[in-house]
Amino acid sequence: MYIEKFVIKNFRGIADLTLHFNKRLNILIGENNSCKTAIIDALRICLSYGNQKRDIYVSYSDFHINKMAVNDTLNDIEFHLHFKIEVPEEAGWFNDLLSVQEDEMQDLQLHFRYYLEDDRVRYKVWGGSNEGQAIAPEILFLLYHVHLDALRDAENHLRPIKGNRLGQLYANIQIDPNAETDKEKKKEIAKKVRVAVDEDADWTQHTGKGKENMLTRLLTYIFIFVVLIKETK
Repeated sequence: MYIEKFVIKNFRGIADLTLHFNKRLNILIGENNSCKTAIIDALRICLSYGNQKRDIYVSYSDFHINKMAVNDTLNDIEFHLHFKIEVPEEAGWFNDLLSVQEDEMQDLQLHFRYYLEDDRVRYKVWGGSNEGQAIAPEILFLLYHVHLDALRDAENHLRPIKGNRLGQLYANIQIDPNAETDKEKKKEIAKKVRVAVDEDADWTQHTGKGKENMLTRLLTYIFIFVVLIKETK
């Protein structure tokens, strides 16, 4: 399955937006302050729901303010995810998200509504087309995602090693959708990627130059430090 449609309402600078995604690569292009980050953050909020290590939440400042209209109340923030079913088995695996239309068309839906109550942010989450339909935690756990934020040292942070962003992505890859885990296959793929990176001549040359520059700077600082010590004596 894949995200086919994403509806965002009253979130930051977005009043009402519907996005349609392709099956594979999707690219957001726009000027500064055109709400690209808001879209990414909205996706992160939805896909990280149920994850104990989530690092993004909806706060009071996220509610959309219409500057053209004076209003004492803030409208609810809404996120609506629609997933395209690609194989029939997915309807069973994600049954809590299943929605069946009158024309017998099926899709998977995940809905969020955030609202203010007693100056606190409250929320409701449900699956399918009927509000209140509960979602089992294990269903949410199957919605893998990894957020690759802007990186100052992209070459090192994107290497497929444990602890970095790309490492998280490889750790969450499910080789066989019918199996809970397949650790050996994951390790085999990760090993192949590491070997391919380490044996790449361009990569080796690039990292070698980086180490050489770092060593040169370090020796320069040591030399300056020694000279300063001698002068103080």
